[in-house]
Amino acid sequence: MNIGQAIVILRKEKNLSQEQLAFNAGISRHFMYRLENNLASPTVKTLEKLASALAVRPSTILENAEKLPAG
Repeated sequence: MNIGQAIVILRKEKNLSQEQLAFNAGISRHFMYRLENNLASPTVKTLEKLASALAVRPSTILENAEKLPAG
């Protein structure tokens, strides 16, 4: 599962910078970098914050991640 890449794709579709998404989700840009590069995994709470900031359901992120090759 490639959650990081799924977040990147959704972020770019919404024309958000990494910094903007991190701010909107209430997380640090450094943690956002770690998530997008699969150096960290989001908690359920963080996944919910990211989904809200991206205006999608958390399940959308997970479903998209399952379709991508493992990172």
